[in-house]
Amino acid sequence: MRPEASSTHAARTEAGQAIGLVGLAAAAALLAMVAAGRAGTGAAVATAGVYVTVAVLVLQAAAAGAAPSRFGSANVVTLLRSGIAALVTGLALEALATGTGLLAAPGEVGDLWAWGVPVGAALALFLDGIDGWLARRLRTASAFGARFDIEADALLVLGLSLAAFANGRAGVWVLTAGSLRYVFLAAGVRWPALAAPLPPSFRRKAICVAVGASLVIGLAPGVPATPASLFIGAGVLAVVYSFAADAVWLIRRCETARPPLSASADM
Repeated sequence: MRPEASSTHAARTEAGQAIGLVGLAAAAALLAMVAAGRAGTGAAVATAGVYVTVAVLVLQAAAAGAAPSRFGSANVVTLLRSGIAALVTGLALEALATGTGLLAAPGEVGDLWAWGVPVGAALALFLDGIDGWLARRLRTASAFGARFDIEADALLVLGLSLAAFANGRAGVWVLTAGSLRYVFLAAGVRWPALAAPLPPSFRRKAICVAVGASLVIGLAPGVPATPASLFIGAGVLAVVYSFAADAVWLIRRCETARPPLSASADM
């Protein structure tokens, strides 16, 4: 076996093992909620669908050699964040589709299950700093890991925005925060200038954490409806500004790089 094939096989095997373990953890959490009567078939199907999509994309990247030769602990942490995001998204979609489940209405402070989504999402936000630190510490940073990190962030924000809408903490406008990443990717297909790589940005990372934190606070049981909506609204405005700033930067970069028209072309 060639070294390249061997490393790809190792990365895919490690990714598959990590996907299995995280999937089992998500399934156990979901089964506990089902047993307590706080989730149903809809949440199970939606969560499985989202998580399987993540798993397929990760395995495809590993098989194509896009992932590093060793999947690594940093990517395992990012995968765990993706599992939490898939669970939040599944619970929110069930509440939207059926009007039942954990996120069908704001929770009470004394209801321990109602803390599941905000606490789980807060854990995912905390782990967002751990995977990058591990990658730098262990010198396993890669383009795959950076992209995986971005998509895990986007999935969590999508799930939380759906959750905030599902339990009435915010209006349909909150879905802007969860959909912008995917709108931006779609726009990049139509306008290639928007698909160009962006430089690292502390502003982008800080706003991603801020919008996640605002949604977590807004979903916390006991937070009154008006403050919850204000927190979430501030986060949505911040993420809209961040995407607008990136779009403007990419468009200006494209215009600057465009060669001037020749004199003959003006005649």
